[in-house]
Amino acid sequence: MTSPHHPLTVGSTFGPYRLDRLIGRGGMGEVYQAYDTVKDRTVAIKVLPERLAQDPVYRQRFQRESRTAARLREAHVIPIHDYGEIDGRLFIDMRLVDGESLRELLDSRGPGAPDRTVTLIEQVAAALDAAHADGLLHRDVKPDNILLSRDGFAYLVDFGIAQSSTDTSLTSDGSAVGSYRYMAPERFSSRDFGPASDVYGLACVLYESLTGSRPFTADTDGQIMRAHLFDPPPRPSLVRTMLPAAFDAVIARGMAKNPNERYRSAGELAAAARAALTGRQDDATVATSATNSARAQPNPDSDTTVSTVVPTHSTGGPAGPPTGPTGPAGSAAPPRRGRLRRVAALLTALVMVAAAVAFAGWAKFVGSRTDGVAVAGADALGPAEVELLSVVGALGYGRSNCYRDTGDPSVVALFACTPNPAASAPTARFFRFRSADALSTYYKAVVLEGLDGAACTGDPAGSDGPSIVDGKTVGRKSCVENKVETPAAPKPTLVLTNDAALAMVLYIWADPSEKPLRDYRAKINGGQFRTAENAQDPDEKTVADRELLAHTGDDFRQGNCRHVDPPGSSVTAALDCATALGKPAVSWMSFAERRLANTLYQGNLSQFNGRGCGGGAGSDAVWRKTSGVAGRYFCFDSTVSGSTAVVCLMAVHDEFMLVLITCTAPSDSPEGGPKTEAELNTYFLKDFG
Repeated sequence: MTSPHHPLTVGSTFGPYRLDRLIGRGGMGEVYQAYDTVKDRTVAIKVLPERLAQDPVYRQRFQRESRTAARLREAHVIPIHDYGEIDGRLFIDMRLVDGESLRELLDSRGPGAPDRTVTLIEQVAAALDAAHADGLLHRDVKPDNILLSRDGFAYLVDFGIAQSSTDTSLTSDGSAVGSYRYMAPERFSSRDFGPASDVYGLACVLYESLTGSRPFTADTDGQIMRAHLFDPPPRPSLVRTMLPAAFDAVIARGMAKNPNERYRSAGELAAAARAALTGRQDDATVATSATNSARAQPNPDSDTTVSTVVPTHSTGGPAGPPTGPTGPAGSAAPPRRGRLRRVAALLTALVMVAAAVAFAGWAKFVGSRTDGVAVAGADALGPAEVELLSVVGALGYGRSNCYRDTGDPSVVALFACTPNPAASAPTARFFRFRSADALSTYYKAVVLEGLDGAACTGDPAGSDGPSIVDGKTVGRKSCVENKVETPAAPKPTLVLTNDAALAMVLYIWADPSEKPLRDYRAKINGGQFRTAENAQDPDEKTVADRELLAHTGDDFRQGNCRHVDPPGSSVTAALDCATALGKPAVSWMSFAERRLANTLYQGNLSQFNGRGCGGGAGSDAVWRKTSGVAGRYFCFDSTVSGSTAVVCLMAVHDEFMLVLITCTAPSDSPEGGPKTEAELNTYFLKDFG
């Protein structure tokens, strides 16, 4: 158990919770993925700093706001299971969302399609209107506090700093609660504000989701405050020219300086955004359809939790590959009012002084925090890196051997991977860029010029050649003699880019003797990226996958096998597995019934004109293990890459109800392994006999 003097760590217990993973850390504490041992469910638990439990004013505020947030039942408000105090630390137990925050998506992929953005705003508006109807203000509407599940269902989170609109503030020093970049002007000079302040914050989120830029950019909090107070609302159509100009009027009204001039509800703002998208100009109509539309979206079971925090690919969120030019929000706004009257200047000074005092007071809570010692590791892959990992095609790379790295500002995700001998996977570095121009510039400057890239064997002479998948050029390919670490012994390196994924990879072999491995990979265009439609986290395994791995043998593990969607309802699990040099790759399938496994085996035996391997008599042979008869197997002819002839072997295991398929390597492969039917038969009998 923990105590007030025992810092939390991943793997420790906190009351009935086992802390499995650190999700995030901020001024108001730490959020963990945790397992509730009493209620038998996985949750997200927010644990606040110890000092806050010792502050009677803050304790009262926490109890009040947690209680009021927990009573909200709107589908798009994150459900709160429990709250209270354990061992002198305040906590909130919430549903664990299988998804990413809007902030993570915007940072990693930029602005999304306008229609998806509007759908998102409609959902958040439904949550805000429900809170406002219950007398609650959120006070911190921003992309960080909007979570999106895999299917695009949005949750508004962190009502832990929300304040009842009928209560007086319990912050004795007048602290302003919220993020300055999304804070309504009246928040800086008055404590008398209402739902219109949340509408202003939602308008800021709408602007950033449409353009990829924050409404106002500045170097200091004071400059941001002043922009909210006096600068005209930015115009999204000037930043991202493909946007309808009607969005300019929506942002202008949503971010009006006078609260009385804004939309009367968040739902009305969302309805106006929908009207701007569809070309209807009568946005003055107060449409409740926006809220109703958001409420009508699929709502996950309110008591169901999920066991993962970060998906590898979000299909329904607003953030996607940029579809138009972006730029700083400040570039879209008219020049600041540099000729304000003396009275206005005096008012500005007074407001800034008041805001600075408020900020200083709030800083005693957030600025003087001490970070916990929970083990997350700065090197752990974050959401942007996991999303990139999900489109890595080569097997053998995952969280166990890859770590986050930092790079050029044009890079939105970068991680490096150590070799995985079990999968014949060399050292690698994977990049994702903010734009196609950034990818091209980096590739040319770093690879072609900095590393003296050259065309790979078989490509026309030059510094690089086309990278090809299924006969189509997807990017560029270059072979490098990498002298960065060992000038005297250059490391053979293959560089591939993918224009659609905005991605680049460097596969780096250990020493010059492995150059044939590099050249062969380049020749067959191996190690390519997956398409976004086929993205998949390589570390994700179903229960059936893990059960299958329990029967496959020591050569096949989590780190060198990847989930495959089962082909047909009779297959319970399917895996593709890479192997060490000298052994062939193997695909596996498992079945719920022995009859189903044998039906597939017999069907393929007939369809592929199966034969006994190595010249054996009959159409197949008995699979014998030292423990006795395991099942049957046969060989058949096949092709890879549409033309290269190989021999494949299929076997069915009767007891474990599984099927395996493995094939010979092409004759020109330097990776070793069986290259004839007889060698394949010998390998199978030796490794599986």
